[in-house]
Amino acid sequence: MQRRVPIVLLALFLVLLAAAAPARLAAAAPRNLIVFFEFVEPSSGVEDAVDFIFNRMLGPSDQLIIQSPARVYGFSAKTLARPKAELIAMMREKLRTDISQASQNYQQVIKDLELAVRNLEGFVLPADGPAGGGMTGAPETRDLSELFNLYRQGLANLAQLRQVNEASLRKLAAAFQGQKGENHIIVLFEREFRPVPRREALNVLGDMPKYAFFANELFTIGNVKEPFDAAALTEFFQAVPLTQHFIYITSKSTSASGNLLENSGDVYSAFSKVAKATGGVCETNAEPQDGLKAVLKNWKQ
Repeated sequence: MQRRVPIVLLALFLVLLAAAAPARLAAAAPRNLIVFFEFVEPSSGVEDAVDFIFNRMLGPSDQLIIQSPARVYGFSAKTLARPKAELIAMMREKLRTDISQASQNYQQVIKDLELAVRNLEGFVLPADGPAGGGMTGAPETRDLSELFNLYRQGLANLAQLRQVNEASLRKLAAAFQGQKGENHIIVLFEREFRPVPRREALNVLGDMPKYAFFANELFTIGNVKEPFDAAALTEFFQAVPLTQHFIYITSKSTSASGNLLENSGDVYSAFSKVAKATGGVCETNAEPQDGLKAVLKNWKQ
């Protein structure tokens, strides 16, 4: 899985920034900005987003932290005073590397889910599977309960790849407390997909009383269980205070294949509620830069 940076270091970074430039912060109310890049596929849109952040969104008194899929990058006032072209080139390269690694992890989990799906299909539609359904060419000897559990484990692994979650956001929000200026978190989240069985296999599973419930639970889009209590997180953010913005990126590219189901509806449901309740922007865009433009417009209102 991914290398994680302790959030407590992030809080210390913010405190040191505030102590390092008291005169500059007093001169203009800064924005304390954290941007999450939650991407699982390399995209040129990420580079455009980096350009926009440094060229259009940052003011001379602002503080910036970028959370990639792998690590945290902090920018002090001294660092932000360096040439923007240099900072943009550096951050582009860092994100390109980190997202490529995240993509490899994502693709491995997707392959595991594809294998589980094919084995499920081979079990209930043996005529379509090699020698009775198993992916090795041998008859599938595991029962459906075990195959469902393998799929559930794949979903759990997929969720673990997400860097942005309630725990990390609560710790980040606590790091904002006591800081001068406005506090903002921007979550750029790329839509996820996962493989599911074909309709023919789902019809067979639906006619099996013992497994119909599990099939409906795992393979239909209507069963969205939010990953956290949106109301509780909103209350926590409002007490900081902090504004959260949520940009849902509907990238056209995906490494998954076959019959696909959108896997990030739970994230959209929860984070969109928090964004709206804290006065932030909630946007669905093909390109992250378009969502950042909406955030900038919100700041100017």
